[in-house]
Amino acid sequence: MKKILLIGVYGEIGRNLYDTLKDTNELYAFMNKEDTETLDKIHPIYSNPYKLEHMVEVVKGMDLIIFFEDPIMRFSKITQGRFDTFFELIADNVGRAAEYNGVKDIIYISEEIVHEDVKRTLTSYDVNVITTDTRVKRLGKSLKYNNSHNKTMRSAQRAEIPRGWTLEGVMKYYFKWLDEIIFGMFKIESVGDEIHMTIETSRTPLLTLRRRKNTPERQIVFDVVGGRLAKRSDSWLEFRELKHEKSFIMALHDFDPALPWPIYAITQAPLHGLVSRIYQMEMIINDTIIEENIKNNPE
Repeated sequence: MKKILLIGVYGEIGRNLYDTLKDTNELYAFMNKEDTETLDKIHPIYSNPYKLEHMVEVVKGMDLIIFFEDPIMRFSKITQGRFDTFFELIADNVGRAAEYNGVKDIIYISEEIVHEDVKRTLTSYDVNVITTDTRVKRLGKSLKYNNSHNKTMRSAQRAEIPRGWTLEGVMKYYFKWLDEIIFGMFKIESVGDEIHMTIETSRTPLLTLRRRKNTPERQIVFDVVGGRLAKRSDSWLEFRELKHEKSFIMALHDFDPALPWPIYAITQAPLHGLVSRIYQMEMIINDTIIEENIKNNPE
């Protein structure tokens, strides 16, 4: 029996694949551990598909990965950014993990809406990617997936890396730029491997980020390790360069705010989304206007 990884089983595609393949293959799928529904002939995976290190472990020993859009990808209460960007992040994790573990084949099932960036990301790795010719018609959002217990936010923005810049430069400029646009209210300080965000009148950090060591190439990760704005410290901010493209994704994952959720949803969350979109435009300006490119390149 083949060991096959399905990205999820909460949408129409995943459920149909499960029904078709369950009797002749050993199936695995990402699932929500809070879900009370059980499927007899599947091995549930409760790892986070947005974490590259989790994906590397999950695909180990798989004969085949079937990649498609599934509601499991939307398991945060608030998501900010285009879904294509989140889809591409998971595709990059799948491609990297499959190449690292020597998985031979990935089948990519495309839908009515073609995600060309996702397809390009998958095929950039040393894995055979088979794309289905018949596009699956969307039948609306699945009601099989409910993750009401997850009170976290995920944000992702994709932009071009300005000409002559590196991912390290993009990261350094982000914190420099952020310090400038919030000048007078907040302060951004770099202390060793940590980034501290404080109010000008206080030394108590609102947010503390610590740079993770020994990360894979084309990826810079900061773990949220403290601060008054965060309830728990297992969220992370990442800058990721896409393979064979001069593009990057900046994403904040699984942020659990200390503010009561209704207040956070109408105050801090929209502000973060606005700042992320403005920085996305800032990267476009630095890529297209040569004077800005040279002046702002931090390296």
